[in-house]
Amino acid sequence: MKKALVLLFVFCWIFSTHAQSFNTIFPEQQQNQFDGGLGMTWIDGQPYTTFTLAPEFAFGKLGVGLFIQLHFSNNDNFKLRKIGWENGAGYWRMFNYIRWGIKGDPLYVRLGSLQASYLGNGFIMGYYSNMADYDNRKLGLIIDFDMGSFGMESMTSNLGRLEIIGGRFYYRPLHTSEMPILSNLEVGATYVTDIDPDVNRDTHDQVQEFGADVTLPIMKNEIFNWAIYTDYAKINKHGDGFAFGMRMGLPNLVGVFGLYAKIEKRIMNKEFLPTYFNAIYELERQLLPPSYYNLQDTRIDDMTKEDYLETVGGKEGIFGELAGHILGKIKLLGSYQYVQNVDNSGLLHLEAKSNDFIPNVLLYYTYDKGGIETFEDVYTLDYRSVAVAEIGYKTYPFLYVTLRYRWNFYYDDETDSYKPQERFEPSVRFIMEF
Repeated sequence: MKKALVLLFVFCWIFSTHAQSFNTIFPEQQQNQFDGGLGMTWIDGQPYTTFTLAPEFAFGKLGVGLFIQLHFSNNDNFKLRKIGWENGAGYWRMFNYIRWGIKGDPLYVRLGSLQASYLGNGFIMGYYSNMADYDNRKLGLIIDFDMGSFGMESMTSNLGRLEIIGGRFYYRPLHTSEMPILSNLEVGATYVTDIDPDVNRDTHDQVQEFGADVTLPIMKNEIFNWAIYTDYAKINKHGDGFAFGMRMGLPNLVGVFGLYAKIEKRIMNKEFLPTYFNAIYELERQLLPPSYYNLQDTRIDDMTKEDYLETVGGKEGIFGELAGHILGKIKLLGSYQYVQNVDNSGLLHLEAKSNDFIPNVLLYYTYDKGGIETFEDVYTLDYRSVAVAEIGYKTYPFLYVTLRYRWNFYYDDETDSYKPQERFEPSVRFIMEF
C-alpha cells in the first residue's frame, strides 16, 4: 500500500508545487484566499474529527497566512488533541506566515513556517524546512535585503528557542560601473550554526559551517537569465568541499511556459557533506541509529549527524535541479544530489502543483527522501522520508472534496526513538479567492 501511494505521488509529479523554492524561481502573484474545511484524519490509525481554517491575505507587499487545524478524538469523547499546540511553536503555529515582499525583492521578511529555504547557492543550506516534524513546527524568521552594491540573507529556525542561525553577506564590487557582465559580479560569505542539535543545553555539541562563494550572472532579464558560480564550505573541526555550477532560466516565455535548470559538480574532502542543512535536517539533527546512515556498528546505539561526518571519506558528487511551469497552472520542480561511491548518499526533493489545469481538479505534492541507493529506495517510505500529497475536486462553486496524505517521522519520548507517522485526511473544504 505504501509503495503504491509513493508511486502515485511520483506519477502526480511527472504529469502535474506550492513551496517557497518554486516561487523563488518563478514568482507568482499573491492572492487573497479563504480556505476552511471539516473532515476526518487518521493519525497512526486513530480517527479524529478535523476542523481546518487556513485563510491567506495580501495587502500590497504584506501577506498573512493562518493555519488553524484542530483534531478531536473520536475514541475519547471528542477530546482535543493537544500534541503540537503544547510543543514547538505552541499557539503561534496558527500563524503559517507573516511576510513582507517575496524572495528576491529588495526587502523580504518572513515570520513563521520556513519551507525549502536557501542561503546563497545552497551548498551549505538548501531546501531547509522547520516543518519536517509536523506536530512540533517552529516559528522561524527570514530577513533578506538587497541594497544594490551589497546585501544580506539571514534566517533562524526557531525564535522560541534559538537553534539554527544562518546568514550570508554579499558584495558586488563593480555594481556602480557600467562594465557589461562584470558589473553583476557577486562575492559572498556564509555562516550557519546549529547551537544545540541534541536539545540539551548542558552538552557542547554546536555545529558550525562557514563558506565563501563567487557568482557571475552573465545574463539577467525578464526573458532569460544565466549565471555561473563557485562555492567553498568548511564544517568546523571537520572537512571542507568545493562546488562549481551553472544555472539558466526562462521565467515566462510568451506567457506560455517557464523553464529553469541547475547543474553542479561537487568535490568533497574527508568529513564533509554538501548541503548539510537540508530538507530533513530537523529530523537528522538529533540522535539516530547507525543504520540510518547505512552503518553496521553494534558498538554504537545512536549517533548524531556530526558523528557520521567522521566516517565520510573524500569523494566527488553531482547536484541537479529542474523546474518548469505551463501557463502558470502546472508547476514542477525536482532536484537530486549524489556522492559518488558512497552508499545511500542520494537525496531527492520533488514538488508539484496543478491548479485548475484539469478543470475543477487541484493537485499538490511535496516529497523529500534521503538515503537513496537504488530506484526502489525512491518510492519506499521509511524514516528518511517526508511526503505530502493532496487531490481536490470542485463539486460546487467554492466547494471542494479533498484527500490529503502525509508521511513523516517523529521523536517518541516514551520509546526514546524515532517513529514513522502517517495521516489520511479526507475533508470538505470551502475555497474562495477574493
